Amino acid sequence: MKKIGILIKKEVRDILRDKKTLIMMVVVPMLLYPLIIIGMSLAVSMFMQSQVIEAHIVEYNAQYEEEVNALERLYKEHEDEIDWQLEFQPGQKRIEEGSQPTEERVDTENASANRTGAVRMEMSREADGTLNVLLDYASTDEGANSTRRAVEQVLELYREELLTESLKQAGLDERALYPVVYESRDSATMSESFGMDIGGSIGLMLMVTILLGAVYPSIDATAGEKERGTLETLLTLPVTNFQMIFSKFISVSLFACVTAVLSVLSLGGSVLFLMFGLSDTVAEQFQGISFTAILPYIPLLLITLIATALLATALCMCFCVFAKSFKEANNYITPVLLVVMFASMTAMVPSIQLDYKTAMIPIVNVSLMVKQMISGQLQMSLVGITMVVNFGCSILIAWILAKLYDSETILFSDGFRSFRIFQKRSDIKKGTVPALGDVTISIVVVLLLTLYVGTVAAVRLGSLNGTAVNQLLIVTVPVLVVWYMKSDVRTLFSLKKPQKGTLIGSVILYLGTYCLLLALSAILMNLMPQSTADLETTFAPIVEAPLPALLAVTALMPAICEETLFRGLLFGSLRERLKSPFWAIVISGFVFGAFHMSLVKLLPTALLGMLFAFLVYRTGSIYPAMALHCLNNLGSMMSLKYPEEAGRILPFLVKPQLSVMEITGLLGVGAVLAALGFLLLRKKKE
Repeated sequence: MKKIGILIKKEVRDILRDKKTLIMMVVVPMLLYPLIIIGMSLAVSMFMQSQVIEAHIVEYNAQYEEEVNALERLYKEHEDEIDWQLEFQPGQKRIEEGSQPTEERVDTENASANRTGAVRMEMSREADGTLNVLLDYASTDEGANSTRRAVEQVLELYREELLTESLKQAGLDERALYPVVYESRDSATMSESFGMDIGGSIGLMLMVTILLGAVYPSIDATAGEKERGTLETLLTLPVTNFQMIFSKFISVSLFACVTAVLSVLSLGGSVLFLMFGLSDTVAEQFQGISFTAILPYIPLLLITLIATALLATALCMCFCVFAKSFKEANNYITPVLLVVMFASMTAMVPSIQLDYKTAMIPIVNVSLMVKQMISGQLQMSLVGITMVVNFGCSILIAWILAKLYDSETILFSDGFRSFRIFQKRSDIKKGTVPALGDVTISIVVVLLLTLYVGTVAAVRLGSLNGTAVNQLLIVTVPVLVVWYMKSDVRTLFSLKKPQKGTLIGSVILYLGTYCLLLALSAILMNLMPQSTADLETTFAPIVEAPLPALLAVTALMPAICEETLFRGLLFGSLRERLKSPFWAIVISGFVFGAFHMSLVKLLPTALLGMLFAFLVYRTGSIYPAMALHCLNNLGSMMSLKYPEEAGRILPFLVKPQLSVMEITGLLGVGAVLAALGFLLLRKKKE
């Protein structure tokens, strides 16, 4: 512990040398909320006050003076209800009696209708005496919008008055026109409404400031160490890599946690200042906040934000560890900032609430928690889940970070900077293995092609043909990359015969993993039923295709094309560059899962991708992975096309929901088979 304490002091001193860190940690959170909240409130208040005080022009046809006088009378009688200053003025343009209202605007030089907040009221009468009124206004002018709404209120009062007079003259009761009387009553309190309106925005701001507080210390502790040339010296000290990375993680987390605490204090101070330090008009906008309801949650919010700060720290350091300079690290951290921002913005969607499903999503759960805390609808059980999830994710990512620091290949590699694919082909040596940068850009290109070209093909050619086009795009990119870089195709893609005796172990391991994935999918279907329904809708048009075409496009082509990309180019390059089969398997698996762009399929598909990569590593050949990939897709498509027949053979394949006993059975059988297959493959490898 003494060594760790010394290292923490060293890291803190290094971080504090950079004044940008202090600015992002202290100045930004302390000034951001006052500037945004107080500044926006004052601006809106000043605008609203000026609009209320200023008289807004309503121009009308001079020949309808009598009708306008009635409107002015009704406006004065209900001025308190309308709460908008109106001034009726005759216009210069005459409309002939009996003609229809025109949409032509009055001359812009003289007409008052072109003033800010003004509305032109064009009136005319039908042959039967009906009064037609056209309100001409600019929707881009908020003052004109409010004036239009106020005039509509006055016109509604005038219509009711004329209707009442007509009924009296006819000797009819007014209630005959309204046989049903209804009204709406909002059961939500002001605090709940206020929280739903602005809670999501506050959650977004909190998450962004916490991330900003972790970004610069993370860069300084990782890429900054490399840029200063002190990392090599640090590695020679009598400390373990774990002690070194733990001290860095704790040091950066301290700054992120300070930012989280300052953000909460600044936010609370800004709101209190608005409520008690400014005019009553501004304070009225914040009467919806119930501080007595929020106060008990403040300590829990601080603990959750600290957990989130730890998560943000681990996430930032994991990306920055690949950078060799401060500038490069900034480039890597930008996508992380965008992802966190978009995840936090989900709280701004009114229909998304914190429940037992959304509480399992890191970052999103904190933003939703802030929204429901302000609205006074927070449940303690959901707070507990949110804290555990964020703490758990931070520990997991910190563990990954420690593993990265254990690999000097990663610490001192070129990272994502190496893009040999942009070199002249004549300058590339034969047998070159694609670098991390080459692999990254290849995956991105494939993703963009499938999103744009594949989507257009699916719309124009149909779902099945669109899928075939996607598969051709997936296999074309890695083949071109390998050709251009003169890579050894046989070695990189593992185009070799499987080792003797590995096929049985591969099949047994696949069957065990398949059972485990079925159980996992059943659990995820219960948690995300809507995503499952969307997935079934997506495949519905495809399964209607003839069986030979269906199997060729959905089973055979993915087995060849996707394995070429993910277990060939991606896994083969990572295995050579990282010198770590474990990380090559994990990373290629997660990329494979994310590539399918389905939330409910993300984890099962990622685990399946890890299985295929492991088989390539153990057998030394890509062919077993291709065969089992084909078999996996074949079973899925057959169960979708022939659900009754599949249900008679394997009922759990088509059941909409599995029982606890069935899930437990699948887990047990899967664990036994997977362990047996793993042992067989391990023995053969040895």
